[in-house]
Parts: sequence; C-alpha cells; structure tokens
Amino acid sequence: MILGHTIALEPTAEQAAHFRRACGTARFAFNWGLAEWQAIFKAGGKPSMGAVKRRWNEFRRATCPWSYEVTKCASNQAIIDLGKAFNNFFQDVKKPKKQRHFRYPRFKKKALNESFGLWNDQFSIDDCTVRIAKLGVVKMHEPLRLQGEIMTGSVSFSGGRWFLSVQVEGDFSRAPAPAGTVCGIDLGSRTLATIAPSDDPADVEPVEGSKARRKLLGRVKRQQRRISLQKHRAKKAGQKKSSRRQYKRQLRLSKLHARIANIRKDAAHKLTNDVTRRFETVVIEDLNVSGMVKNHNLAGAVLDAGFHEVKRQLLYKSALRGGRIVLADRFYPSTQICSCCGSVCGPKGREQMNVEAWTCVDCGAKHSRDGNAAINLRTLGLAKSEVTRGDMKPLCDGASLRESIVVEPRTDNVITLEHV
Repeated sequence: MILGHTIALEPTAEQAAHFRRACGTARFAFNWGLAEWQAIFKAGGKPSMGAVKRRWNEFRRATCPWSYEVTKCASNQAIIDLGKAFNNFFQDVKKPKKQRHFRYPRFKKKALNESFGLWNDQFSIDDCTVRIAKLGVVKMHEPLRLQGEIMTGSVSFSGGRWFLSVQVEGDFSRAPAPAGTVCGIDLGSRTLATIAPSDDPADVEPVEGSKARRKLLGRVKRQQRRISLQKHRAKKAGQKKSSRRQYKRQLRLSKLHARIANIRKDAAHKLTNDVTRRFETVVIEDLNVSGMVKNHNLAGAVLDAGFHEVKRQLLYKSALRGGRIVLADRFYPSTQICSCCGSVCGPKGREQMNVEAWTCVDCGAKHSRDGNAAINLRTLGLAKSEVTRGDMKPLCDGASLRESIVVEPRTDNVITLEHV
C-alpha cells in the first residue's frame, strides 16, 4: 500500500529562489514537450513520451544549459507527466461523454501554484530535514510520519508556503474497529454529518461543519475587489498595472483560500478518524454533488461542506482498518422512509429541503429529517446481500479512488446497495 504525507518546508530566501527556478524549468519542459508532440503529429508521425524525452535531452544540451542548475527530475518528470496526460486523455475519449474526466493537455502559464517532481534517488529525509540534489539541506516543519520505502516526491507552492509531498510504500494497517459495529451517516449542508450508531433516535449524533467559506467569505470578496479595482484603474488611466503589487494581493487571496481549504479538511479528518475508529461498517449515500451545485441557492453550502473529501477519507481510512464502506444508491429515499414502520410518507422533492422534522401519517412517529435518514442508512447496511433487492456488488474499480491518498486502494471493502 502507498500513502502520501505532505510536509511544510521552511526554506531560506536562496532556497526558495532555487525552488522557483525548478518550477520554471518544469513548466518550460512541459510546454516544450507539448509543442513538440503536436509538431510530430502534424508531420504525420506517431508521437510518444519516449520520443519527446529523447528530443528534449538533445535540445536542453544544446540550448538550455540553465536547466542543469536544478535537479534533473524537474524537467524529466514534466515530460513523463505529459505522456501520462496524453495516455489518460486517449483512454477517456473511448468512454461516454458524461464519464470523461480528462481533457487534451494544455500549455502551462506562470502562476502562484506550481510544482516539480522528485525521484527517490534525488532526495533523502533525515528527521526534520530533507536533502535535495543540487540544493542541499532544507528544513521541514515536522518529520516524516510514515515508515517504509520512499517512492517519489514533489515540491509545490501553495498558499504562500512551500510543501514537500512524499509517497511511501509499506504496511500501514491500523487497529481494526470493534467487530459487528455499523453506523449510518447522513451528510448535509446545515449539519456536516448526522451519525446513527443504533436504531434509537435518541442516540443520533449531529456533527457541525466548519463552514469556513461562509465565515471568511467577506474577506475573500474584499480582496477580490482590490485586485479587480487595480486592473480597472490601470486600464482607465492607460497605464500598466504594478505587477509586483498585484502579485502581493493575489498571494493574500491565495492564502485565504488555502486557509479555508485547511479548515474544511481538518473538520473532515476529525469526523472520518472518529467514525472509522468506532465502526467497522459505515453506510453513506452516493450523492450527486455535481447535480446539487447546479442549484445556485445550495452550491456554496454544498461545496463548503466538502462531501467528496469526506467520502475519500472514509474510503482509505476504512481500508487501513480492514472495515468496509457501504454506498447507498443515490435514488434510495432515506429521508422519506419512516424508520419505525417503513412506510414512504416523508417530505418529497424540494419540500424536504425546508423541513427539519416531520410526523409519519401511518404510525404517528415524529422524526428529525437528518436523524431518520441516518437510521435508514444504517438499516440498509445491516441487510444481507441475498435479501437486498439489486444485491451488493463491488464499487466499479480502482479508478473511482484515483484521487485518494491510497494509490493502491482496496476495493473489496466498498459495496454498493442499489435501490430498485
């Protein structure tokens, strides 16, 4: 199993300048490789990553001596990434249009968020320091937490800080959760998650979300207005805007967005750590997030909750503990079913968005909307495959977990319950 650990770096001014040169070298190599790929194709040839890499080595020896000032991984890994990008694009073209995720590679431009790759023979980690080829020792904010064989790494700039991401291969299994424990989780925009550890509505545990975007939205808007106003004033006066001043303001905006993302991830980590530690089986809904964000009244709250991040963390953390994740079909009416008598009499359609509680017309039981949905999801997870309509089946393949920290995830711990 391969896990990744991202560590903040504390470089000096000279080391930060070296990082920027390495990022520029990687960007130049990628753009040169993309132009060369297109030139080979227009000439009637069959371009490949190996052919482009050989031409790049010849070109850099003759024309780009400055590319040797940084580690060779910066440029060579960029060409390899270009080959992977084309491979993903050509494989995706064969799929139906709605199932495509990759597009034709585009030229990169200088931006705040840049990175370059490292191979395991070009860097080594010792406690709170990392030694990088042609640079030297750089301080790290914390030591590497993972024990195993270091595979690859990358240095990136995000939110005004430099980070080192390391991929380590090893056995990272953790203590399993108590056997036979099952919980249902209903994700929402008002309350991040509602956990049902049992069938008793009194045991339902609401987990409040961080709502970081909502709290910091005013500061983000003010910073965006300053950036836009500077462009407008320079254009109105017929002058060239101050690139240095604009860079500082864009960097402040980038730091704000990074802070929002970090707060959201922290809330997701606390939730998923607690759930996977306590329950062997976790039942969640397969939400159509892309469809939900098309409603502009809900888009901000839905994206601020980070449903995809919660699902991603549950998948790989459950695999580390030998548990399983059950995905209920997105059309399963967990909110409308009475958890006491089983009748489908709850609020339907847009009506359920404004209903916090409802009463069953058949048995008279009073339900909290989110708590009732979480209990129904738990009941669905307790069902056996032979009595569940649609049966259980593996969640497609490892491609569904491509963005997970676990590069080689287990797929046997994820099952889907289809609703017929």
